[in-house]
Amino acid sequence: MRQCEVMIKDIDDSKRIFHNIRSTLENDASTRINEDEEPVMVDAAIVSHIFWPALQKEQFKNHPRIQAKIDQFSIEYAKLKNPRRLIWMKQLGTVQLEVEVYEEDERDGVLTSHVKEVTCTPAHATLLAHFEDNDRWSVDELATETGMSEELVKKRMGFWINQHVIQTTRSSSDLIYTLPSVEYVADSNYGGLTDHREHHRHDDDDDDDPNREQAISLSAHEEEEIKTYESYIVGMLSNLGQLPLERIHSMLRTFVAGSDHRYDKTPQQLAVFLQQLCKEDKLECSPDGFYKLLKKRS
Repeated sequence: MRQCEVMIKDIDDSKRIFHNIRSTLENDASTRINEDEEPVMVDAAIVSHIFWPALQKEQFKNHPRIQAKIDQFSIEYAKLKNPRRLIWMKQLGTVQLEVEVYEEDERDGVLTSHVKEVTCTPAHATLLAHFEDNDRWSVDELATETGMSEELVKKRMGFWINQHVIQTTRSSSDLIYTLPSVEYVADSNYGGLTDHREHHRHDDDDDDDPNREQAISLSAHEEEEIKTYESYIVGMLSNLGQLPLERIHSMLRTFVAGSDHRYDKTPQQLAVFLQQLCKEDKLECSPDGFYKLLKKRS
């Protein structure tokens, strides 16, 4: 129970710290580029890592504008909690962005651009932020700028292609990402938010189609998701001993939020997955419905 008490206290403390830092930054005109600018707010769940399940780590370089906001938060936190310092889990969390997309008007079919809100991971946000500096990037250039692998860049940029925010072209053997033009949108029949892989299915026989490189095997993706969920569950049970289904479900929704494998399962689907782990002799379920790690017999 000690771990649970600390975890609850961490969440309560995080809310209080956020409101203090937000108030400070909102009153500090030097943190804004101009008077009319809405301050970009960074919120953080500040946890005592030894009392929480092991969280996955992934290192990449945030875009300088994003990193500047994070650094502001870190500086204010250090003032409040000196000598404590924050170690950021960059891959976790969510970012709310306003992006411009081209879509057909439902009434007259005319292509128009409009702004919509999108929630994404910090990694997706930092990739898109580079297009404010330059409207044309190759895979290897983005990989160099962000410190991500080229495969991860392709996978994550697929999200922005699906959202109709980015388009792909090919230059020699390189895959190029650019901001879409009205002509491209019109030629590509971009009406509606259809799935990118479905939209380009008729081009599957074209070996030069750059969008084929965005396709991800659904089975491979699901397998990767399962491994991610399993690692979180094992971490929880290692630290907390045993947990009921509802608690595991709630904690997965908190921990996996913002990662590349968003947790969107129902409690019933989670129950099936937990039973499968029990069949694989990784977990065991007590008669009262509590799951715990199965101790290996020597």
